[in-house]
Amino acid sequence: MNNCLAEVKRLVYKGTVANKKEIINSYPWYLTAINEESELTWDWKFGKLYKLSITSIVDIRESDEILVDWKSYTVKWVAQRKGWWLRLTTAILENT
Repeated sequence: MNNCLAEVKRLVYKGTVANKKEIINSYPWYLTAINEESELTWDWKFGKLYKLSITSIVDIRESDEILVDWKSYTVKWVAQRKGWWLRLTTAILENT
């Protein structure tokens, strides 16, 4: 199940020098806002935090930037779960 296409932007290096962020991959994701009762709404960030989920294990890092419908989000936290039938990557994003 998904409701958007998310593009992952990552800092690209030339040698040992950081050059710029480029889109490295796109995935069909499910994006939802985090509600005000969540433990994740620290520091008055309600309305700025989102949860992005995909039903596979993908390469996403806390230093990445996510583009969804031309809106930019920074990755704050990433978790991956693998089980018998479960493959899930979850990321917490902050609207920048």
